[in-house]
Amino acid sequence: MILHTVKTSPFQTLALANCLRLLNENDSLLLIEDAVVASQAPHDLYEQLKLLSDQGRLMVLDADLDARGIENAIGKKCSYFDFVTLAINHQSQLAW
Repeated sequence: MILHTVKTSPFQTLALANCLRLLNENDSLLLIEDAVVASQAPHDLYEQLKLLSDQGRLMVLDADLDARGIENAIGKKCSYFDFVTLAINHQSQLAW
């Protein structure tokens, strides 16, 4: 089980696309910093994120949503405390 964290917008880099290609069925994804826009804005990877959200494996850092003044349409809002809990509950973490 790996916790993947993506910090760049899908409109800026290929980090999210590359992450989704390597994501295993037991892994989770946390969107942080500019990547939180992926939980709201339409883009090519949105359907893949929706599927992860439906499976309960997509989280979005609420502080970064608030900082950008947006609401997530998919994914579970996650606090910094939740982030720490996710990191503890996963065997490793991979930052993108």
